[in-house]
Amino acid sequence: MKSLLKIPINPIANLSEELKQMTPLSIAVGHENDVFVLLVEEQIPLINSCFPATVTEKSYRYQVIHLKDGQKKVLDLPKETWNYHYIQPIDNKHILLVCARSYYHDAQNIEENARVYDENGCFIRSFCLGDGIEHVYVTKNQEIWTGYFDEGVFGNYGWENPVGQSGLVGWDASGVKKDSLEEDEEYFIFECLALNGIDDGGICFFFSTDSKIGVRREGLTSYYSPEDIYIRAFAVNGETIVAHQGRGERTLFELQREGNEYKTVRKIELMKPDGKPVEPQLVNNRESKLLFLDGDELYMYEAKSGA
Repeated sequence: MKSLLKIPINPIANLSEELKQMTPLSIAVGHENDVFVLLVEEQIPLINSCFPATVTEKSYRYQVIHLKDGQKKVLDLPKETWNYHYIQPIDNKHILLVCARSYYHDAQNIEENARVYDENGCFIRSFCLGDGIEHVYVTKNQEIWTGYFDEGVFGNYGWENPVGQSGLVGWDASGVKKDSLEEDEEYFIFECLALNGIDDGGICFFFSTDSKIGVRREGLTSYYSPEDIYIRAFAVNGETIVAHQGRGERTLFELQREGNEYKTVRKIELMKPDGKPVEPQLVNNRESKLLFLDGDELYMYEAKSGA
């Protein structure tokens, strides 16, 4: 049995005032150790109680909370008709909001589900990142990476030849496709469950079909086998990975690379000042950092290389 390390941790921010009237949708670690939180005033209902809408007839109010250097900035988006699920920073003046779904009506009518706003809330541009998006990650070089769940790979919402059929796609900041796994025949990725960047510019991802971690650099992918673990978010620092297994899980797993395998070294629980473990409702990652939202408090944990 692996040892359990309990690590004390303090919140980096409290969102109690913001969450009195708003519901958190997505959190993101920024490029400069800052944090973004996407909130919505009213939850958007599912179509037939099952499928997420893309564009709505009714307008909804969103807020983006930006936390940096101890300061909190609130960006109000009061009349949005897009159903946003994810937020990512593009640079220090622009954010990317993405809807997980996109309808392909016909070749002249494809929904552009990625929308860029400036720091004042002005809409700048939109483009399509495909349907069935599970993860969005923007690198410090402004490369956009999207990982897809099964409907984005096999096709739904009108897509006969889905953009995400390879499971992972890379784009530039204007939404021009630059890379994918379409010619990588070693594995079939029908759901990309975790996605992160590496400080050397590579992209790292986990997929469930064969339970593999992929590392893609300059058009080539290397694959590694984690030791009997399911990953939904992870921090990476050198040969060390700290993995979170998903909603409802409070234990982290620290893994070390040995050859083409990642072996579990120990388990980790992050302990709040009240002595209770962090139990996140939302999780995000950027390189060596993991960000958690537990109730109205944000926590940040950084993986240590070779710890």
